[in-house]
Amino acid sequence: MSLEQAASKTYSDAWHRVATVRAELRHSVTAHRQFFRGEPWVILRDRFSSDWYRVSPQAYDFLCRLSLQQTIAQVWEACLVADPHGTLTQEEVVQLIGQMNLSNLISVDRGALAESLFERFSKRVSAERKALVLGFLSIKLPLLDPDRWLEQARKPIGWIFSPLGAVMYSLLLLLGGKALMDNADRLFDQTSALLAPSNLGLLYVGFLIAKLLHELGHAALCKRFGGEVHKLGVMFLIFAPMPYVDATSAWGLRNRTERVLVGLGGVLVELGVAAMAALIWAHSAPGTVHALAYNIMFVASVSTLVFNLNPLLRFDGYHLLVDLLDVPNLFQRSREQLRYLGERYFLRLPHAQGAARTPTEAWLLPLYGLASIGYWLALMSTIVVFVGGQYLELGILLAFVLVFTSILLPIGKFLLYLINDARLGPYRARAVSLTATAGVSLMVLLTLVPMPDRLRVPGVLEAERSRALHSETDGFFVELLARPGEFVQKNQPLLRLSNLDLEREIEAAQMRRQELMSQEIRAISKGMVDYAPLARQRQALEENLSQLLERQEALLVRAPIEGVWSASELAHTRGQWMARGASLGTLVQGGGWRFVAVLPQIGSHVFDGEVQQAEVRLRGEESMNVLARQAQVMPFEQGILPSRALGMAGGGAIAVSPSDPNGLTATEPFFRVEARIEPDAEPTPALFHGRTGVMRITLSSRPLLSQWERELRQFLQRRFRV
Repeated sequence: MSLEQAASKTYSDAWHRVATVRAELRHSVTAHRQFFRGEPWVILRDRFSSDWYRVSPQAYDFLCRLSLQQTIAQVWEACLVADPHGTLTQEEVVQLIGQMNLSNLISVDRGALAESLFERFSKRVSAERKALVLGFLSIKLPLLDPDRWLEQARKPIGWIFSPLGAVMYSLLLLLGGKALMDNADRLFDQTSALLAPSNLGLLYVGFLIAKLLHELGHAALCKRFGGEVHKLGVMFLIFAPMPYVDATSAWGLRNRTERVLVGLGGVLVELGVAAMAALIWAHSAPGTVHALAYNIMFVASVSTLVFNLNPLLRFDGYHLLVDLLDVPNLFQRSREQLRYLGERYFLRLPHAQGAARTPTEAWLLPLYGLASIGYWLALMSTIVVFVGGQYLELGILLAFVLVFTSILLPIGKFLLYLINDARLGPYRARAVSLTATAGVSLMVLLTLVPMPDRLRVPGVLEAERSRALHSETDGFFVELLARPGEFVQKNQPLLRLSNLDLEREIEAAQMRRQELMSQEIRAISKGMVDYAPLARQRQALEENLSQLLERQEALLVRAPIEGVWSASELAHTRGQWMARGASLGTLVQGGGWRFVAVLPQIGSHVFDGEVQQAEVRLRGEESMNVLARQAQVMPFEQGILPSRALGMAGGGAIAVSPSDPNGLTATEPFFRVEARIEPDAEPTPALFHGRTGVMRITLSSRPLLSQWERELRQFLQRRFRV
């Protein structure tokens, strides 16, 4: 734990609290030197608790001089005589003694003044208990000491983590990756059933196996480089018990590469486990082993990327980032720097002290703090939504816990800070007034001030004078006779289809007609009475043959009108089967343009107010806003999309019925929004029929809180049908 940067003054108002205290470093504390960002530091380790701390060389020199035979004031005066320029200031000594006592690294005499220091230790224990109760994301309970077992397995560990082991590990990853590629078509089939009740047991077993091996990977590499591992226990990750080991002794390794490898140890082992599970899954029949292998593979890969390897959470990725940046206690100091910025620039406290020691840390710490908070909120919100989709009651419970820990609890702590924190001193009234003013202003802004109310809906650009072109018969698309995007004349051939079955039917019908005609001639010549039935058969056959010939003629698709043929999607469908009624593009004759958007039923609040403005951004030229005029929302439900490109079958976001081969039938009704497009600004985006985009509709202004409340209700209705 690094010493906070103290105020640069020789004398301290709190000096009387420590001046007469007698203290010394505990005998269980060992020390060695390390360099962080090119600066020398001393790493202290408590052999009893296996905790590690960082202090400056000047602070360590002062700690070494402490003795129960001298008061802290006497030690400080001796240091001041020996080195007037390098001695700690009184303020720095006060903070150093306080931190060392909180960390239980010093022994203090039992005098009356020492009791105040022991109160700090009690506060530390109380804070740890509160963190244990409130830190539902990860609660750790140590169970046993595995160091002796790891020492006995040191040789096998050396064989595994050796150059030969690295080669075998790389081969395993390649085989696992190949197994996944060979079975990519069914890789995600089981994902939707991960949280199904029938799979929860196997999922938890997979978690235990993957995470136990993950933690043993950390422990093995730590022991491989000479570290010690004295804690193996259970960590409750969102209430689910998982194994964990304490490999923090790796922080004392002098070689940065070794520290990084220890941090990567769990991820490396878990990826190897995922590769082995992938091989088992790919070569096993459906059953318990197959399902368990899939669960292990999912846990050992996805959770590693989302949790363990992410530096914004205090797991493996965080410790790797700390080692790479040489910024110890990055998480804690980032919060301290954010607090300093709030005290310095919002509450305007002149004595506020930041955690940054360099110009780089001055922007790195708050940036990391904001990013980690944002990621944690996004991750927990995603977990709440994901769990709520399977178990609504559990999702609601997690949502309440998230609101309490991320909103209510910080607000409560801030209010207690305003009321009780001694650092505010004479500035308390100003801090309270600033906070109250900011709070009232924020509430007024959110609840009373009208703000633009906008929603965005997908749509497609259409020419007002156009004609859709559809296939009149079935066939394979074999030849393109005109280039899409060019002007074509009426009756000009556009493309050719081929249908061998149709040709065989025509040939068979023609042969049957010849046969019937021969039978008619024979019946007439012999005066047979069954001539009339033969004539009726031939007439029916000729009608069928006429229809077949019409279908054959329709295999050559011609332009019914003149215009620009818009059919860019046909460039990728040559050789494919075209069903009857399939879209073959659109013939555009020019003139005006309209944008047709699709508004889901969930957005029916547009009828509550008047459309103030509508703007369109076309895909590929999102930087240009095109003003849409005469925007109208059709007050009745629709079911057929204006373009296949808006549905999921064409790459859009709207769910379509799987029974519709054209991908135009939406699974849920929607409202149709139409607006005229008249670009009057330069530069003008390219306008062509069928181009997709997004329409932004501006409604009557309303307060932000009202808008957020409506969006939350719509989200719950859309996601959970509540």
